[in-house]
Amino acid sequence: MAYQIEKKDGFFEVNVSGETSKFEIIKILLELAFRNPEKKLPDLWAFSEASEVPFRQFSDIVQVIQHLLPRDAAGNKTAIVAADAIQGGILELFRAEASSLPYDIGVFRSRDEAIEWFKSPKPPAAPRWRR
Repeated sequence: MAYQIEKKDGFFEVNVSGETSKFEIIKILLELAFRNPEKKLPDLWAFSEASEVPFRQFSDIVQVIQHLLPRDAAGNKTAIVAADAIQGGILELFRAEASSLPYDIGVFRSRDEAIEWFKSPKPPAAPRWRR
């Protein structure tokens, strides 16, 4: 797996390529928490077609996120861009598993749609994967 984290205009962008494991996702989360400790900025995750997010380990990943957030974190949005419909469906399972987190997560087909979602002032509930 390879990844890159960049600070953009008002958000962090995480690009992930290749197969992933729980430990690699946690490594990215730790680096992101170091750069954005109070999650004051939203983050956008983009996965390549070759990326397979380990859905068996979604619960473990959510627990790590909960431990990384400060107790008083209001949270900010996380947008996830899926490479295709299958990946989008799997990422919707993650979104459901992460419903206990104190911020919205949305799964999108395009980067532009994701950025529009977290830059909008007061959107409705986080969108579901659209077919």
